[in-house]
Amino acid sequence: MRSVALGICAIAAILWLNAAGTRAAAPDNDHDNHQSLRSAGCGKRAGTGKLKLSTLDGNKSTRTYLLEVPADYDASRPYALTFVFHGSAGSSSVSYSWGLQRAAGASGKAIFVFPDGIAYQQYGIGWDDTKTGYDLPFFDNMLRDLEAGYCIDSSRIFVAGFSWGGDFAIALACNRGEEIRAVAANSTNDEFKDTSNYMTYQNLPCPTRKHPPVRFQHAEEGDAAYPPPDFATTSKLFQYLNSCTAPAAAARSGSRSDSCVSYTGCSSEYIECSFDRKIGHALPPHWAEDTWAFFTEHSK
Repeated sequence: MRSVALGICAIAAILWLNAAGTRAAAPDNDHDNHQSLRSAGCGKRAGTGKLKLSTLDGNKSTRTYLLEVPADYDASRPYALTFVFHGSAGSSSVSYSWGLQRAAGASGKAIFVFPDGIAYQQYGIGWDDTKTGYDLPFFDNMLRDLEAGYCIDSSRIFVAGFSWGGDFAIALACNRGEEIRAVAANSTNDEFKDTSNYMTYQNLPCPTRKHPPVRFQHAEEGDAAYPPPDFATTSKLFQYLNSCTAPAAAARSGSRSDSCVSYTGCSSEYIECSFDRKIGHALPPHWAEDTWAFFTEHSK
């Protein structure tokens, strides 16, 4: 939604093709005893700290993104790669300010990407979250460039987004699900022709057969941007994508134990969490810590 406001047999073993081109990765065990996939950038010297980089989107337009690389970056060690997408009228500086990269334990284990949206039609700065749009190739190209230049664990690509950025996170779960390890979508209600019917989601049928684990968080009784039925429809979409067949049960996820439910019988985990409506259309306290905890759980 525009709210207010991711021989032949020998070659096949190491290469695969996607919409962005060729990505190469080799298996490895990192320091946490996780079976990682080392990208082509392992072993290369690369910049560290806070960097402003660019690449092309699907319209061949130059697009920018903010990158934060640990100061003690080790090119021999594969890092998780985490994308954070801002909401309507936002920028990379806004998503950076949310502080996911500052959650306990995050800065030493991941490289963080904060893309910049551009004006979309008459709706202002945001994202083209359609399957044929220009922003999916933007994601593909960022991922390709970073895997080529840095030592990335290609099995640990995470995506987080708020509001319109959450809409784009949903689009990535649908269209790039086989490349993404887990998604955290907050206060989002993606494109439905009928907001009461999740089967009218604009990107169905999804081209990927595997969808990542999802943590969906929103105000418990809707907010100024979305009424409660809209969040309910988005939740049903996630249940559909992750093939959840059983009722939800209370679950602990992050800082609070009484605000989350976990759906069972799913092909990939789906957790839905709510927070006090008084917070409004915004990220709740402890969002960074809770989101990073969810990603960490899916790094094992």
